[in-house]
Amino acid sequence: MAEVREYHQETKSGGALAFYFCGWEKCSPGHAFGPAVRPHFLFHFVLSGKGIYERGDERYEIGTGQGFLILPGESTWYRADQEDPWEYCWIGFGGTEADGILRECGLGKENPIYRDKSGGLLRREMMQLVDSFGHSEVNSYMLLGRLYLVLSYMMPKQPAVGMVLQDYVNRALDFIHNNFGYDIGVAEIARTVGIDRTYLYRIFTQQVGQSPKRYLTAFRLRMAAGMLAETRLPVTEIALSCGFKEVSLFDRQFGAAYGCPPLQYRRQTRGRMAD
Repeated sequence: MAEVREYHQETKSGGALAFYFCGWEKCSPGHAFGPAVRPHFLFHFVLSGKGIYERGDERYEIGTGQGFLILPGESTWYRADQEDPWEYCWIGFGGTEADGILRECGLGKENPIYRDKSGGLLRREMMQLVDSFGHSEVNSYMLLGRLYLVLSYMMPKQPAVGMVLQDYVNRALDFIHNNFGYDIGVAEIARTVGIDRTYLYRIFTQQVGQSPKRYLTAFRLRMAAGMLAETRLPVTEIALSCGFKEVSLFDRQFGAAYGCPPLQYRRQTRGRMAD
């Protein structure tokens, strides 16, 4: 006799990531589902036992610690083993960033099979997501946060095969552009992107033409130059707002980059604007 739990959550469509439902089932021998088509992404993770997953002409034998992805609009069929039927949990989700997140996890049309390397963390988080529906204080933000945590444990520590290097560089650039005013360095950038700082240095330099550290400094100075020209904020406030903890260091680096001290740059740019 199969045991099953499934929970649905109303969520706004069109967001970066949208959580639709999750569930758990301890299947009876030979239990099958499909062929069927889903309108969203559906990921199953096998907790124990084994079974078969089919998509088109492809057939996969899936066991404990593995998972399989169903893509939107894709006809699939899957069945529990007769002798050792699987127990699995699943999440259904979508959103504008869902496809990109899954590609970072190494999953997609060319590779629908996942092999867990989280040391049990993925299993724990997926079941906590299912179990969270039993608590009265659960809300849509908590569920979405748990979904992000589940996906974070599916991401490899090193780049997945076929990962476009520009994706990592774009994430590093986004982090710099949104956090340049804080006390960040190359270590924080690499940790946020999810790769080793040596690897980040290599691919960032290849794609951008300069190291992450040099780019960060240049971007901070460029933002400071804009604030000098367009605002009346004191130099000290501009320096701190752009991530420079010491005004003297800001003065030196700004002078080296723009050929004059910050206040002189302000007078010159305001004079040109007046002309």
